[in-house]
Amino acid sequence: MKNSFNTASLTILSFLMFFLSFSITAQESSDIVVMMDGKERKGKVTAIDDNEITFTFTGETLEYKIKRSKVNKIIFASGRTQFISEKTMQQSAPETSQNISNLTVRKGKMAVLPFKIITNMTSIDKEAVGRQIQTDCSNTIKEDAPMIDVVDPRIVNATLAKNNISVDQLQVMLPNELALLLGVEHVVFGSYDIENTGTRTSGSTVTSYKSKKERKKRKGTTISSGNSSTSDTYDSKITMDIYNDKGSNIYSVSRKPFMSGLDKYHSTIKYLIKRAPFGSKHK
Repeated sequence: MKNSFNTASLTILSFLMFFLSFSITAQESSDIVVMMDGKERKGKVTAIDDNEITFTFTGETLEYKIKRSKVNKIIFASGRTQFISEKTMQQSAPETSQNISNLTVRKGKMAVLPFKIITNMTSIDKEAVGRQIQTDCSNTIKEDAPMIDVVDPRIVNATLAKNNISVDQLQVMLPNELALLLGVEHVVFGSYDIENTGTRTSGSTVTSYKSKKERKKRKGTTISSGNSSTSDTYDSKITMDIYNDKGSNIYSVSRKPFMSGLDKYHSTIKYLIKRAPFGSKHK
């Protein structure tokens, strides 16, 4: 009888030790979510989709949603590691506009990006001038091609700012990625290259004779007067490229402004827009 009791006690003790060991092992075998800032979260990953990761902390039952853009990698309890940041880098769509990937939504819409200013004049506020040309270009498209839905430049710039995209970074981004980001069918890239090449002095002299007789004979006493003026000279060029949401370039052109000067680009912008594929003077 005593031996039976001891045997039962040992069996129960063994079961408790096994259960305790299993529980500890289960707790140690957790998925580890490594964030972009290096912090780690231990628990159980229950789902992964294009935008979020569903996660439960160890010892809890409440599910949390973690944005993919904030996750570097996941180290699963099995030992497998899945990198998340690489896929996130390829997804440029803003969090609040997931439906803009739909072609129907983007159809007929166009976004003009801030123009890149290339100059040797340090006194110029390149960002301000680039946005001014962006606005002028947008307004010109609205006037010449009213069938196109041009996105307000303020919305374009706000979207770029929220995604930490500067004017310089626009040059290395894929046009189709920007089209999806901005929710449009076409994207307009542009640059204004203007260089101050120095100054030029011009003048004139007027000679008059005291009488008609003297003027006819080309002799006599003359009265001369003259004036001169000095102005800056520029070498400038406007470049414009339009891409569709498939990444194809549908219009690429460069042209020197008709007049010389920092703010003499207006007529050239109109000229280029009118001859774009959607313009009123396109052939």
